[in-house]
Amino acid sequence: MGLLAAMVVSGHLRESKQFIKFVPAGVMPETPAEIDRVELRTSAGRWAFVRAPGGWRAAPDGPPLPASLAAHLDDSIKFMHVSAPIRAMERAEWAPFGLREFGLEPPGYTATLYRRGTAVLGAQFGAPNPQGVLQYMKLEGRDQVYLMPRFIGEEWEKALRDATGS
Repeated sequence: MGLLAAMVVSGHLRESKQFIKFVPAGVMPETPAEIDRVELRTSAGRWAFVRAPGGWRAAPDGPPLPASLAAHLDDSIKFMHVSAPIRAMERAEWAPFGLREFGLEPPGYTATLYRRGTAVLGAQFGAPNPQGVLQYMKLEGRDQVYLMPRFIGEEWEKALRDATGS
């Protein structure tokens, strides 16, 4: 009872030592809310989306995107912020095989994320690993090839399917 009275008087809850404070460990340091434009590219075409008041749109003054596509964009961006690579391969490790070996030359698709007109992240997605639980990814401007959890690429692929209607 004394602890409860102390919490009421102080206005503070006792800090629980059981919980670990969340720290985003993804490849994108920007918060998802800062991303205001997304460009997706494949060999079949290019699709651009902008965050506007009321949600995602294909153009700043266009109608809102379907809820499913908007949700896939939001989730994909969040995953880039919070999900850490499982492994990073330096150039010396992947260069003897070339990027084609990892499905990155050319990439299957590229997602470029923008904040206030400036590209903050360009992610090229390649093939899944042999077990199908990870996926190769290369960031534009960096030498490393990353092994990322497969669900990240799958979410971008869902956005692409919704965007193309396939």
